[in-house]
Parts: sequence; C-alpha cells; structure tokens
Amino acid sequence: MARFTFNLDPVLDHRHRLEQEQQVVLAVAMTKVRDAERYRDALISRREVMRAELSQRHAHMDLVELRATYAHCEYLDREIVAQHEVVDVVRRAADLERDKLVAASKDKKVLETLKTRRRETFEAEAAAVEQNQLDDINARIFDRASRETPR
Repeated sequence: MARFTFNLDPVLDHRHRLEQEQQVVLAVAMTKVRDAERYRDALISRREVMRAELSQRHAHMDLVELRATYAHCEYLDREIVAQHEVVDVVRRAADLERDKLVAASKDKKVLETLKTRRRETFEAEAAAVEQNQLDDINARIFDRASRETPR
C-alpha cells in the first residue's frame, strides 16, 4: 500500500515554528505588562500608606516633615499617572503580539486542515483501490472455481 505524503509538510513545520516563536514573544510582552502593573500597584500602595500616616500623625508632625510628606505624595501621584500610561502602552503592545499569534495560529490551522482532508481523501482512495483489488481477486477465484466444476 502506498504511503501518505503531504507535500506542504515543510511549510506546516515552518508555520508551527513561527507560532511557537510568537508564543514566546507574547509571553515576554505579558511579563512586561505584569511587571508594569506590579510597579503601579506598589506605587499606589506606597501612596495609600503615606496618606494613612498623614491622616493619623498630621497633628504630631513638624512643618518640614509635613512638607516633605505632602511633596512625596504629590510625587507618587505623578508617578502613578505616568505608570498608568506605561501600563497602557505595554498592554497595547501585548495585544498586538496576541493578534500576531492568532494570525500565526490560523495560518497553521489552515494547513493542518488541508493535511487532514488530503489524508482522508488518500485513505478513501486507498481503501477503494484495495476493495477493487479484492473484488478482482474474488472474481478470478470464482471464475476458476466455476470453470473447474462440471455442469
């Protein structure tokens, strides 16, 4: 029996490699998103701690400490706004990489579907050829048997 060969296997392998590479790129992009979000959350946490300290100890702080604390809170507010922008930028970059991965997956899936359909066609044709051969053999056996038996 003939063996199935898919002429586009090298292309399918290449598309599989491209998809895997894009998965790595997306993972790196998602890591950047998580890192940026973690840093933003840390800034927010520090600001909340600083504000809680201000509200609790406001009456007991001297003027220099109050000014420094308020200035640091303002700095944290500016950093948080800037970090929100950074998070948005890296998130958009990650979304672009995700779109590229989806496209690469679709390209690979098209070839996998084509390979599957060609394999099914090949197997159906091979089964038909085998059935024809078996029918031919059975017809010969029957013809011989009918010639050998007297009427």
